[in-house]
Amino acid sequence: MTLQEELDELRKNILRDQSDLISGNPDTLWSDETLLRYIKDGERRFARQALCIRDGVTPAITHIKIHTGITNYPLHKSVIAVLSARYDTDTFDIQRSGHSLVKQFTPPEFLTYDPSTGFNPQPGRPIAFYTDETLVLAPNKQVMLTVYPPPSSVEEGKILYLRTIRYPLTDYSMDNLDAESEIPDDYQLDCLEWAAYRALRHFDAEAGAPIPADKHKDAFDLAIVNARKELKRTLFASISLRYGTNGFSYTI
Repeated sequence: MTLQEELDELRKNILRDQSDLISGNPDTLWSDETLLRYIKDGERRFARQALCIRDGVTPAITHIKIHTGITNYPLHKSVIAVLSARYDTDTFDIQRSGHSLVKQFTPPEFLTYDPSTGFNPQPGRPIAFYTDETLVLAPNKQVMLTVYPPPSSVEEGKILYLRTIRYPLTDYSMDNLDAESEIPDDYQLDCLEWAAYRALRHFDAEAGAPIPADKHKDAFDLAIVNARKELKRTLFASISLRYGTNGFSYTI
């Protein structure tokens, strides 16, 4: 559906906010700009909770150029999470890790703590990444991707290719009503339930609202549950058992 189609559906068929006045000032309860803002909120909320928009092909979002000595890279503001990262011409992904696993590693020679010593990894090609420093380091609450170890001069200008979960890129404005929704077709109407909830949440049902606001919210929440089930089915993979591949411990 286009934004215009979503706007018409929300106003005419869900909110019943229309009139047949021949002349005079419009008597609609909500402006087009207001309803577009609610549609935007519904689609972004659905994308965040259902994790339904996955992108591994948009260069501005999924291609990260790495630089010598730089470990932290703020991602595109639309990115919700990183599914995987692949280094330059490799055919396999680098490992996902975390701050605690990377920063708390103690080399054998430092098992006895000496405050005068420290461990600094040698620069080189990235072998792992993590994103759990986002709230600490990233500007404007963007997702921050950190690579390990720090890239050396050999890696200058190389590319990390990401697979991401992101928000819609749609410009929700009156100048862009021909834009197509990025939400999967089966759930575009469900996003309008949240927009209707936003519009009606302070509206007196006895004054003419066809459906109470909470009913729209319940329908939206149920759609998210169903979307997550669908996603799990499409991502199903058999379990792989691997023994003795994690140093001194066994992993499954």
